[in-house]
Amino acid sequence: MWGVKIYTNKKSVLLISMPFAGTAIPAIQLPLLSCYLKKRNCNIKTSHLYLKAAEIYGLNNYNFLIYNPNESYTAQMVFSKYVFPEHWKNNKKKFENYFNKHIAKDGILSSSFSFDEYIKKTGVFYNWVIKNIDWKSYGLIGFTLNYGQFLPSLAIAKKIKELYPEKKIVLGGSRTICELGINTLKAFDYIDFIVSGDGEEALYRLASDFNNYRSIPNLIYRDGRHVVWNRSNVLIDLNKIQILDFNEFYTDLEKAGSDVKEYFILFGRLPVEISRGCWWNKCTFCSQKAIYKKYREKRVEKIVKEIKYLSDKYNILSFQLIGNTLPKKDYRILLNKLREIGKDFSFFVETRAGVLKCEDYTNLKDAGFNEIQIGVETFSPNYLKKINKGVFVIDNIAALKFCKENKIKVNYNIITNYPNEEQIDFKETMENIDIISKYLYPPHISCLAVEFGSDIFNNFQNYNIEFLDYTDIDKIMFPKEFLDKNISYIFNFKRKEKMRENDWEDLIDKWNREYYKSEINGIKRDTELDRFIFYYLDGKNYLKIYDKRNPENIKIYVLDELERVGSFCFVKTLKSFMILN
Repeated sequence: MWGVKIYTNKKSVLLISMPFAGTAIPAIQLPLLSCYLKKRNCNIKTSHLYLKAAEIYGLNNYNFLIYNPNESYTAQMVFSKYVFPEHWKNNKKKFENYFNKHIAKDGILSSSFSFDEYIKKTGVFYNWVIKNIDWKSYGLIGFTLNYGQFLPSLAIAKKIKELYPEKKIVLGGSRTICELGINTLKAFDYIDFIVSGDGEEALYRLASDFNNYRSIPNLIYRDGRHVVWNRSNVLIDLNKIQILDFNEFYTDLEKAGSDVKEYFILFGRLPVEISRGCWWNKCTFCSQKAIYKKYREKRVEKIVKEIKYLSDKYNILSFQLIGNTLPKKDYRILLNKLREIGKDFSFFVETRAGVLKCEDYTNLKDAGFNEIQIGVETFSPNYLKKINKGVFVIDNIAALKFCKENKIKVNYNIITNYPNEEQIDFKETMENIDIISKYLYPPHISCLAVEFGSDIFNNFQNYNIEFLDYTDIDKIMFPKEFLDKNISYIFNFKRKEKMRENDWEDLIDKWNREYYKSEINGIKRDTELDRFIFYYLDGKNYLKIYDKRNPENIKIYVLDELERVGSFCFVKTLKSFMILN
């Protein structure tokens, strides 16, 4: 580890999470870092400023900006006004056109939240932050960065440095990892430090031994005219992190508008970290391998202890388990222990198809997992090989089917626009969708953008890419001279060989229509059994198999006693594929 040196000249720390974080889940980075520093007697305060932003923008407007079909990355666009004022002045019309075409395209909030209102509200928030935080009280000011928090954090950091040049400003998070962090420090001279990797020890050492930053692990800093990164393989042991304290979040929530408070009361979840990194770590499109070099997970006993403690302390039953999947080995033990607590929990977690079995989904539901995210990505065998997902199409279908049987709400995407996407990828997907569209919930479309640190980014020549290009929104938000300093996180691309375009939107639209038509028909049926589409009934000395996937051509197969006995293994397999519509 780093030894047991005792520091006596610690600086006061302010740690901030800016918009456009979601308001339903507290930014977990703040309590994680705060608890680590407080345990070591550091004076640290956190501020969940995204809650104030939601109040000022109006909760409906704020959520409109950051949730599907929009997303948090483009929501930050207006903060370019404060980071690059001349660029904003010269390109304001481009910002407005992009907003009207891509963000407000469906006109839902066009009358109440115009582009001018967007600018006005952003200015109100910006000025409130500058005037209402006692910047003089802190020696070190940190910003945690996710995809949509980059420009808002830079805007406030820049103004702080103008007003108080002696303050030290540090950035950390997925938006400033590895070489991306180095380039960011080179590009913005008002940023003093960047943390790439686990931030707990780095922030503690910065606050404790400020002038000895050359020895701080994971820190990126300036050494004269050079920028240096203290690469480190030392990782935080998740089992030694104390239970998180969300008191400051609830204090900030209490100060927010009534609609923000009511929204969290109704839909809010507390985050509980269960792992960092991904044990599979081979998907070609994913940047997790750049963020976390090694997979780690908490012990089940600690996860359960944290959930029980937080539930009792904050009178909350809804939790989001933070990790790329359930624990790899002991997930069944976790589900059993959560169920044994006896509370009406509601959990959300990400899972991986092909790992959980039929009975595991029943246990998930019994333990309180009412909603999950599954990394499906595609229903094409050929596509699965390209993205190196490590599962089969039947694994994806089975996972979705098991969720439906157990009444677990499932969120999932299919990836499109892969650089070497072929007609066979679309054809295979279409054929499989035709089989399942009447009884499995359709996905969202995720149009591929190349992420920094992914295998596609690092080896783009192997993926039919001639060159990577800046995204349209980055070209608007950032002056070209800054983009050319390699600070972008996501990229478009130009293919070497042009591929035939596939109409994914039409395919998924048809799926939606088929599914909801089938759902309506199912509701009209009288009995629970009538709502099944593909099932069997056991007559002991015979077996009847019902196939109602095509309502205009219903098929019933009858197996006699000998066929029934001989088909026992087949029947057990078929039982796992009974689909409730």
